[in-house]
Amino acid sequence: MISRKSLALFLLAMFASIRCEANPLILSPTGTTLTTGQFRAEAAISPGNERGNYMWFAAGLSQFEASVIRIRGVAGEDANVVGAQWCFLPETFVTPAVSLGVSDIGSQTAHGPGVYFAASKRISTAMLAPLLQGFSATLGIGVGGIRGLFASFEANLPAGLFVQGEYDSRDLNGAIGWQPLPALRLKVYSIRKDTYYGAELVPVLF
Repeated sequence: MISRKSLALFLLAMFASIRCEANPLILSPTGTTLTTGQFRAEAAISPGNERGNYMWFAAGLSQFEASVIRIRGVAGEDANVVGAQWCFLPETFVTPAVSLGVSDIGSQTAHGPGVYFAASKRISTAMLAPLLQGFSATLGIGVGGIRGLFASFEANLPAGLFVQGEYDSRDLNGAIGWQPLPALRLKVYSIRKDTYYGAELVPVLF
Protein backbone atom coordinates (compact mmCIF):
# COMPACT_ATOMS: atom_id res chain seq x y z
CA MET A 1 0.00 0.00 0.00
CA ILE A 2 1.32 3.44 -0.96
CA SER A 3 2.09 5.65 2.03
CA ARG A 4 0.82 9.22 2.29
CA LYS A 5 4.40 10.49 2.11
CA SER A 6 5.08 8.56 -1.12
CA LEU A 7 1.82 9.81 -2.63
CA ALA A 8 2.64 13.41 -1.66
CA LEU A 9 6.13 13.11 -3.22
CA PHE A 10 4.63 11.63 -6.40
CA LEU A 11 2.10 14.45 -6.71
CA LEU A 12 4.78 17.06 -6.05
CA ALA A 13 7.01 15.58 -8.76
CA MET A 14 4.08 15.44 -11.17
CA PHE A 15 3.21 19.09 -10.55
CA ALA A 16 6.84 20.16 -10.93
CA SER A 17 7.06 18.46 -14.33
CA ILE A 18 4.00 20.22 -15.78
CA ARG A 19 4.63 23.41 -17.70
CA CYS A 20 2.45 26.45 -17.30
CA GLU A 21 2.25 28.62 -20.41
CA ALA A 22 1.48 32.32 -20.85
CA ASN A 23 -0.10 35.34 -19.21
CA PRO A 24 -1.98 37.61 -19.87
CA LEU A 25 -4.45 36.83 -22.67
CA ILE A 26 -4.83 40.42 -23.91
CA LEU A 27 -5.13 42.71 -20.87
CA SER A 28 -6.69 40.33 -18.35
CA PRO A 29 -4.60 37.77 -16.41
CA THR A 30 -4.77 34.03 -16.93
CA GLY A 31 -3.98 31.31 -14.43
CA THR A 32 -0.88 30.17 -16.33
CA THR A 33 2.67 31.49 -16.33
CA LEU A 34 5.81 31.08 -18.37
CA THR A 35 8.39 28.63 -17.11
CA THR A 36 12.16 28.89 -16.68
CA GLY A 37 13.88 30.14 -19.82
CA GLN A 38 10.69 31.14 -21.62
CA PHE A 39 9.79 34.60 -22.81
CA ARG A 40 6.88 36.08 -24.74
CA ALA A 41 6.69 39.32 -26.74
CA GLU A 42 3.76 40.97 -28.48
CA ALA A 43 2.91 44.32 -30.07
CA ALA A 44 -0.35 45.92 -31.23
CA ILE A 45 -0.49 49.18 -33.19
CA SER A 46 -3.58 51.20 -34.14
CA PRO A 47 -4.07 52.28 -37.79
CA GLY A 48 -1.84 55.30 -38.38
CA ASN A 49 -0.91 55.01 -34.69
CA GLU A 50 -3.83 57.38 -34.02
CA ARG A 51 -5.00 55.37 -31.00
CA GLY A 52 -1.55 54.57 -29.67
CA ASN A 53 -0.03 51.14 -29.22
CA TYR A 54 0.53 48.31 -26.75
CA MET A 55 3.65 46.21 -26.27
CA TRP A 56 3.86 43.14 -24.05
CA PHE A 57 6.91 41.35 -22.68
CA ALA A 58 7.07 38.56 -20.11
CA ALA A 59 9.67 36.10 -18.83
CA GLY A 60 9.38 33.10 -16.55
CA LEU A 61 11.38 31.45 -13.79
CA SER A 62 10.02 28.13 -12.57
CA GLN A 63 6.34 28.90 -11.82
CA PHE A 64 6.93 32.64 -11.41
CA GLU A 65 6.53 35.24 -14.14
CA ALA A 66 7.38 38.93 -14.47
CA SER A 67 5.68 40.99 -17.17
CA VAL A 68 5.33 44.52 -18.45
CA ILE A 69 2.73 46.07 -20.76
CA ARG A 70 3.98 49.27 -22.38
CA ILE A 71 1.06 51.57 -23.25
CA ARG A 72 1.76 54.61 -25.42
CA GLY A 73 -0.64 57.26 -26.65
CA VAL A 74 -3.79 55.34 -25.69
CA ALA A 75 -6.37 58.01 -24.78
CA GLY A 76 -3.46 60.20 -23.69
CA GLU A 77 -2.13 57.46 -21.40
CA ASP A 78 1.55 56.48 -21.30
CA ALA A 79 2.42 53.75 -18.82
CA ASN A 80 4.66 50.78 -18.08
CA VAL A 81 2.32 48.35 -16.34
CA VAL A 82 4.55 45.94 -14.42
CA GLY A 83 3.11 42.72 -13.02
CA ALA A 84 4.21 39.54 -11.25
CA GLN A 85 2.49 36.21 -10.88
CA TRP A 86 2.95 32.87 -9.13
CA CYS A 87 1.31 29.77 -10.58
CA PHE A 88 1.06 27.79 -7.34
CA LEU A 89 -1.12 25.03 -8.83
CA PRO A 90 -0.12 24.02 -12.38
CA GLU A 91 -2.78 22.53 -14.62
CA THR A 92 -3.35 18.77 -14.55
CA PHE A 93 -5.99 16.59 -16.20
CA VAL A 94 -8.17 17.26 -13.09
CA THR A 95 -7.25 20.71 -11.79
CA PRO A 96 -6.97 24.09 -13.50
CA ALA A 97 -3.83 26.20 -13.34
CA VAL A 98 -4.32 28.61 -10.42
CA SER A 99 -2.25 31.75 -9.87
CA LEU A 100 -1.88 34.62 -7.45
CA GLY A 101 -0.66 37.87 -8.98
CA VAL A 102 -0.28 41.60 -8.69
CA SER A 103 -0.71 44.09 -11.52
CA ASP A 104 0.49 47.67 -12.08
CA ILE A 105 3.05 47.39 -9.29
CA GLY A 106 4.35 50.92 -9.96
CA SER A 107 0.85 52.47 -9.99
CA GLN A 108 1.35 53.80 -13.52
CA THR A 109 -2.33 53.82 -14.54
CA ALA A 110 -5.40 55.59 -13.22
CA HIS A 111 -6.70 52.30 -11.79
CA GLY A 112 -3.59 51.63 -9.67
CA PRO A 113 -2.24 48.31 -8.36
CA GLY A 114 -4.42 45.24 -8.22
CA VAL A 115 -4.19 41.81 -6.60
CA TYR A 116 -5.94 38.81 -8.14
CA PHE A 117 -6.50 35.07 -8.27
CA ALA A 118 -6.94 33.47 -11.70
CA ALA A 119 -7.76 29.89 -12.75
CA SER A 120 -7.33 28.56 -16.31
CA LYS A 121 -8.24 25.18 -17.80
CA ARG A 122 -8.01 23.54 -21.19
CA ILE A 123 -11.35 21.96 -22.10
CA SER A 124 -11.62 18.84 -24.24
CA THR A 125 -12.82 19.51 -27.78
CA ALA A 126 -12.89 15.90 -28.96
CA MET A 127 -16.66 16.07 -29.54
CA LEU A 128 -16.23 19.11 -31.82
CA ALA A 129 -13.10 18.10 -33.76
CA PRO A 130 -12.00 19.02 -36.38
CA LEU A 131 -14.04 22.27 -36.25
CA LEU A 132 -12.61 23.20 -32.84
CA GLN A 133 -9.07 22.00 -32.18
CA GLY A 134 -8.51 23.51 -28.75
CA PHE A 135 -10.28 25.60 -26.14
CA SER A 136 -9.15 27.15 -22.87
CA ALA A 137 -11.00 29.36 -20.41
CA THR A 138 -10.05 31.57 -17.46
CA LEU A 139 -12.05 32.87 -14.54
CA GLY A 140 -10.63 35.18 -11.88
CA ILE A 141 -11.32 37.79 -9.27
CA GLY A 142 -9.32 40.82 -8.18
CA VAL A 143 -9.32 43.82 -5.89
CA GLY A 144 -7.90 47.30 -6.35
CA GLY A 145 -6.94 48.03 -9.95
CA ILE A 146 -8.61 44.81 -11.09
CA ARG A 147 -12.22 45.42 -10.19
CA GLY A 148 -13.93 42.17 -9.27
CA LEU A 149 -14.60 39.34 -11.71
CA PHE A 150 -12.77 38.86 -15.00
CA ALA A 151 -12.93 36.06 -17.57
CA SER A 152 -11.42 35.06 -20.91
CA PHE A 153 -11.25 32.30 -23.51
CA GLU A 154 -9.18 31.17 -26.49
CA ALA A 155 -10.54 28.91 -29.23
CA ASN A 156 -8.20 27.25 -31.74
CA LEU A 157 -9.69 26.64 -35.17
CA PRO A 158 -8.43 24.74 -38.25
CA ALA A 159 -5.73 26.18 -40.55
CA GLY A 160 -3.92 27.91 -37.68
CA LEU A 161 -6.79 30.34 -36.97
CA PHE A 162 -7.81 31.30 -33.42
CA VAL A 163 -10.19 33.60 -31.55
CA GLN A 164 -9.62 35.26 -28.16
CA GLY A 165 -12.08 37.14 -25.97
CA GLU A 166 -11.98 38.64 -22.50
CA TYR A 167 -13.76 40.78 -19.95
CA ASP A 168 -10.93 42.44 -18.00
CA SER A 169 -13.24 43.65 -15.17
CA ARG A 170 -13.95 46.86 -17.10
CA ASP A 171 -13.89 46.31 -20.86
CA LEU A 172 -14.66 43.64 -23.42
CA ASN A 173 -11.59 42.96 -25.58
CA GLY A 174 -10.96 40.43 -28.32
CA ALA A 175 -8.65 39.26 -31.06
CA ILE A 176 -8.72 37.06 -34.12
CA GLY A 177 -5.54 35.69 -35.58
CA TRP A 178 -3.58 33.29 -37.72
CA GLN A 179 -0.50 31.30 -36.78
CA PRO A 180 1.57 30.84 -39.99
CA LEU A 181 4.64 29.58 -38.08
CA PRO A 182 5.02 27.66 -34.81
CA ALA A 183 6.58 30.70 -33.09
CA LEU A 184 4.55 33.52 -34.71
CA ARG A 185 0.93 34.61 -34.56
CA LEU A 186 -0.55 37.54 -36.52
CA LYS A 187 -3.52 39.25 -34.84
CA VAL A 188 -6.26 41.86 -35.25
CA TYR A 189 -7.44 43.21 -31.88
CA SER A 190 -10.36 45.10 -30.47
CA ILE A 191 -9.04 46.73 -27.28
CA ARG A 192 -11.25 49.15 -25.37
CA LYS A 193 -13.41 49.53 -28.52
CA ASP A 194 -10.43 50.50 -30.73
CA THR A 195 -8.88 48.41 -33.51
CA TYR A 196 -5.22 47.33 -33.49
CA TYR A 197 -2.99 45.17 -35.68
CA GLY A 198 -0.06 43.23 -34.37
CA ALA A 199 1.91 40.06 -33.84
CA GLU A 200 2.87 37.75 -31.00
CA LEU A 201 5.98 35.64 -30.54
CA VAL A 202 4.68 32.44 -29.04
CA PRO A 203 6.50 31.55 -25.79
CA VAL A 204 9.97 30.26 -26.68
CA LEU A 205 13.06 29.23 -24.72
CA PHE A 206 16.03 31.58 -24.32
